[in-house]
Amino acid sequence: MEHTTDAILFTDPDDTVVWVNEGFVRMYGYRLGDFAGKRPEDLLNAPDTDPAVTAQVLRALRERRPLQVELLNMRKSGNPVWVEKKLIPLFDATGRHIHNMSISRDITERKAMEANALEMTEAEAHRQHERRLLSQISEWLYSAKSLDELLMVVKKSMQTLLPEAEGQLYIYSNLRDTLELATRWGDGQAHDHIGAEDCWALRRGRAYAFGTKAIEFACSHVAGEEAPYFCLPIIAHGQTIGLLHLCFSAFDRSMVSRESIQTFVQQRWQVGLLCAEQISLAVANVQLRHELQDQSMRDPLTNLWNRRWFMEASQRELNRARSTAGALSIVSFDVDHFKTFNDAHGHDAGDHVLREVAMLLDVQFTGACAPARIGGEEFVALCPGLSLADATRAAERFIESLAVLELAHGGTVLPRITASAGVAAFPEDGDKVDRLMKVADEALYRAKEQGRNRVIASNHSAPRKVA
Repeated sequence: MEHTTDAILFTDPDDTVVWVNEGFVRMYGYRLGDFAGKRPEDLLNAPDTDPAVTAQVLRALRERRPLQVELLNMRKSGNPVWVEKKLIPLFDATGRHIHNMSISRDITERKAMEANALEMTEAEAHRQHERRLLSQISEWLYSAKSLDELLMVVKKSMQTLLPEAEGQLYIYSNLRDTLELATRWGDGQAHDHIGAEDCWALRRGRAYAFGTKAIEFACSHVAGEEAPYFCLPIIAHGQTIGLLHLCFSAFDRSMVSRESIQTFVQQRWQVGLLCAEQISLAVANVQLRHELQDQSMRDPLTNLWNRRWFMEASQRELNRARSTAGALSIVSFDVDHFKTFNDAHGHDAGDHVLREVAMLLDVQFTGACAPARIGGEEFVALCPGLSLADATRAAERFIESLAVLELAHGGTVLPRITASAGVAAFPEDGDKVDRLMKVADEALYRAKEQGRNRVIASNHSAPRKVA
């Protein structure tokens, strides 16, 4: 016992220390005299020693039974030491309990390796979890058909993947002079608009992490410098289209060490970059889908909706009106004497007139109403929620505005343009799109037969001519 490297300690049945070996002195730094009036746990237990293990040791001593545990102790120097402790009760030849022997072996290095291995295992499990989440998020992002759907997915995804961060997603306005707040999550403050010059990431053209470097500067769009944050540009088709801002306000730089913040930031940095990349690709996907859909649904000359869009939207709105017992009207328009105008003034002037008519339709039929060009000089307005009388009044306002519109092309003042219109409504004129279109066209033909520049509703009421 004197020469073993293990630390050995003897106590009597009253838990008084009666002997320690040199191995004990080398491991703990305590000698026998240090235990005068003290129990072993008074000197050896560290502040972080597990109370449950201590209770287990004391219970084994009372019950006079052997025990082996792993315990955190403390050296005389104040340094912690992990030990594997064996308790052995000793009895004399008559069976009387005379001593307790404690054998402690230093396992600090092994515990450090175990802790490191556990940390690596947990980190790998966390990375695997993040990869699974990113895969799921990527699938949802690419499934979004519209920007609104995409923003909803982004918000939910970021809250799930980076719950410790509050953030905002900004998208450049059409004029590219400011970035507008598209969505936000968490409790952080956010500006509705920011300028590109307000962000170091946008000014420098690369992702920017604030909060860990010796020399760094806060972005103007961020309130205060207390918390670390990321500014990650959103890039689609080689062009910066927005900004992902992530702030970790729980890590107050005045209270948390730079080393701790740096470790945390490094762990989240790659995740943030991957999120920005996925969002960039998804935004590009939505934009491309929107452009292709817009091209297939828009009239290239007037930029109004085309016949394909109108037929699909009409059926959708008719189904809604049928299920809610709501109103729905369709107005057919035709520019009067357009062929004659084209022959007299040329196709360029005719195209100019069609564009002006389309612009006026777009101004007059707002809200839920939607105008479309369905061919040549033929236009139509889909008016969900408007009764026959309301749609007729809207058509009359348009006819009146068109009749007084002054047009010029190529330095020449063009003749005044007029149009005729016919109105049909659900349910009185039918419950199918084709039927409503036919009724509206028939009313339009009657308007032409009766002198043009007027509106006739399907109920055969007296037409109103615009002077």
